[in-house]
Amino acid sequence: MIESAGRDGQRLLGALQGSGHSVVTCQVSQRADLKRALRGEVWDVALLSCSLAELPAAEAIVLFREHAPRMPVILTIERGAQEFPFELLENGACDFVFKSNPARLLAVIERECANVKLSREEQQVLVSPERIEQIDQGVARFFQLASNTPECYWLTDAATQRVTYVSAGYEKILGRHVEALYADSHDWLNYVHPEDQDRVLAAVRTYRLGGLDAKFRVRRPGDVQCWLHARNFPVRDEEGNIVSVGGVATDITSLLADQWKSPYFAHFDALTALPNQLMFYDQVKRMIALSKRKDLPLSLMVVDIDRFRQLNQTLGHASGDELLRQVAGRLSGSLRESDILGRLGTDVFGILLPDVADTHQASIVARRIIDTMIMPVRVAGQDVFATAGVGIVFYPQDGNDVHELVTNAGIAGRHAKNLGRNSYQYYFPGMHEGARDRMFLEIDLRHATLRNEFVLYYQPKASCADGRITGVEALLRWQHPERGIVSPDQFIPLLEETGLIVQVGRWVLEEACRQAVEWQAAGLNIPSVSVNLSARQLQAETLLTDVAATLEKTGLNAACLDLEITESMLMDNADMAIQTLSALKKMGVTISLDDFGTGYSSLAYLKRFPLDAIKVDRSFVQDIAADSDDASITRAVITMAHHLKLKVVAEGVETPEQLALLISHQCDVIQGYFFSRPMPASGMTELLVSDRRLPDNMLRSGTRKPMALFVAVDGFEQVISTLIRAGHQVCTAPDMPGALQWLSGNVVDVLVCGAPRKGFNAEELIRQAAGMQPRCERMLLADSRQWNRKAVADLSSSGLVHRVIHLPVEADAFQLVVEESLSRRHISDEYSRLSHEVEVVERQLVSIEEDRRRLLEENQVLQVQERQGYRILQEVLAELPLSVIGIDENGQIVLANDAALQAFASRGLFLGAELERVLPEVASLSDNETLSINGNFYHCRWRQLSLEESRVGRLLLLEALEQ
Repeated sequence: MIESAGRDGQRLLGALQGSGHSVVTCQVSQRADLKRALRGEVWDVALLSCSLAELPAAEAIVLFREHAPRMPVILTIERGAQEFPFELLENGACDFVFKSNPARLLAVIERECANVKLSREEQQVLVSPERIEQIDQGVARFFQLASNTPECYWLTDAATQRVTYVSAGYEKILGRHVEALYADSHDWLNYVHPEDQDRVLAAVRTYRLGGLDAKFRVRRPGDVQCWLHARNFPVRDEEGNIVSVGGVATDITSLLADQWKSPYFAHFDALTALPNQLMFYDQVKRMIALSKRKDLPLSLMVVDIDRFRQLNQTLGHASGDELLRQVAGRLSGSLRESDILGRLGTDVFGILLPDVADTHQASIVARRIIDTMIMPVRVAGQDVFATAGVGIVFYPQDGNDVHELVTNAGIAGRHAKNLGRNSYQYYFPGMHEGARDRMFLEIDLRHATLRNEFVLYYQPKASCADGRITGVEALLRWQHPERGIVSPDQFIPLLEETGLIVQVGRWVLEEACRQAVEWQAAGLNIPSVSVNLSARQLQAETLLTDVAATLEKTGLNAACLDLEITESMLMDNADMAIQTLSALKKMGVTISLDDFGTGYSSLAYLKRFPLDAIKVDRSFVQDIAADSDDASITRAVITMAHHLKLKVVAEGVETPEQLALLISHQCDVIQGYFFSRPMPASGMTELLVSDRRLPDNMLRSGTRKPMALFVAVDGFEQVISTLIRAGHQVCTAPDMPGALQWLSGNVVDVLVCGAPRKGFNAEELIRQAAGMQPRCERMLLADSRQWNRKAVADLSSSGLVHRVIHLPVEADAFQLVVEESLSRRHISDEYSRLSHEVEVVERQLVSIEEDRRRLLEENQVLQVQERQGYRILQEVLAELPLSVIGIDENGQIVLANDAALQAFASRGLFLGAELERVLPEVASLSDNETLSINGNFYHCRWRQLSLEESRVGRLLLLEALEQ
């Protein structure tokens, strides 16, 4: 902690120590102390004050880069700081927090500590291109061995889906001739059990290029039934293109038979090792019986993971299973020893809380669960953000038996999801009515897609520079034949849950583009149309082709299409989102980040995404004129966005006071009821025809004439009239209320404040004006009879007054002073506008040149690293005292160091052999277990290997233990 020993440092220390974690801190404020601390300890995170005079933050950042380049540095800044530390963020800091917000401080520290831990684990295993080449050689050897294994292996052409290779295991497992499969690649589907055919066919279509992981029944000749476990994976060329799809099918009939006989699998979930639904229900029944006898309180929770189906489809079933295992572990770690956790369904967990009698106790547990879900989950080398809805019930108020309790908790959980991600909700009897209404609404919603009941409304966005319409946002509405217009808050979550959002979203995209082309053809000014993407659309494989096809079909220029995504969508799977958004950017469309500030992303993450604009959420805008904290946050966001070369759009602007403050903070575009409500296409057409704009007197300087406000100025009416005739914008106010009304609804460039008198406090007006419009030039008419010199001097020295005009003064001289100020502001604003335009062009040129150089340098570095990496890997493996064995996705041994070859030579260990045959003791073990091989004890560790988001195998580390 780089902070002074004063109140700020003590407050931050108190927040850390009171967070419930074991915290080791070191507080320094001098350069030498910081060096000593960095040399003497390995720290997880640093808190760096931006206001420490003894050690400037920029110098501290340099020290961190030298001594601890991987350590995350979090900036702590004062609320209302004049300058935003964007240069420090570019030079190495990862995020910032206000010192007055300890809640966010703790959340950011926990996030960065988790990232540090994950990063350290990743450093333990290195994967080089030569290592991948060895795995490819193992795949080649696999063809030689496949004919001698009982599994069925196959390869299909990615383009034609025709089978190009199938092993002899096909005939052994299905009892069918392979010739029929070569003639018809789908011949094997004819032998799938009728009850499994629809499910298997849907899975095959969904995962035709990899990711299939399905168990199903097949019929052999003689109507003999057996169970298969089939998986497939993509095979890529050197450029990363999928050229083939490989697969393996295993007969698991005997394995399942043994499991079904096992008492363990009858009561416990095989994936998470938690009690299954049967056992959980049994334990709840016992606790209910105990509660009846001893009158003990009892509470039950249902935790439902949000959008697990989409995550499973995007990441693959294996990664989905790993996600569930990690979520189960986090839930377990959030509970007491006496609490009972079970898995009730694919993505649903149940929690029984003995001795929890009221909402206060239950809310503590619920918040603890939600806090654990906020942190990202590391799956297959990616950060995944899993959220959940938590439903809570109490016995006996909310149910008399386990089935009623679980059902009602599930209903409450669905209500929690409607409140937003990571929410919890208590059950109340009226929820049953809501659940029934929701069911009927879902039925109507499915009919709506067939009856064309959806319509688009459009809400314009206006420029803060010239007031013109810069584009429109397409908003989905449901015109129900009986209910009328249904609120989007009611039906859009249902579209997401049912999966209809992809189909409806495709229609919205096409209709919005078609309407934009129609407006442009009519000669109306419509620079762009914005369309909101849902989470499912962003994850869908067809998104890129849907956008390209829509642009081609409608004829809309790609630059006229803006796609809006939410912050939480990006953070669910950041790496995948970056790839998808980059591909969309290459098409020429623009990308806007919607609802910014409501998610959990860090500033370091924001810089990774190819964005064009961010939209400040309405929750910050609605109180910006009344809440200084919201105003400070909004100003910081606008400053940061501009430094990242992003445009800023403010949502939910409803009052002139909000608009004036946003314009004074240099916001680019506004959207909200102040300018226009959403309206159907016909109404939008009329608005475009009328060329509606924001009021001229409120626009950002540089595109309007500067304005002067005279308050309580007597005796200079002729001067004011002359200024108006000369073309200047001048307004007057007799007192403070009138002046404040002008300041709250207009951009004022020059304020002329008269001398104080009865009922008029000139000093207070100047102070309020400085807070409301800090860029306004403030003049004071000072009469020595009403002002003492010290008061005037204090106002000048503090910067509240820029110019003092001593009375009496000649009218001509006074007029000249005001005209000079207005002209100076006009010239300054025009210069700023031109400078901004030049900077934009220069940044674009620099960015293009930087991208070109970066690509050339990266290519050269990669070539050198490939050669060096292979040599280093060979040397490291030879020197390791561990036995290291690499296994590909098919279970074949493709790598073994000298230690492994010597230790297990008697087992027939060689490259290309199957791990299950050589070391059957190891194949079924999980991570961090001890076992005996040939009378020697070993500690077993597994590491997953991935390349460019694709799993390529596992690394087995066996450490010999002393007897």
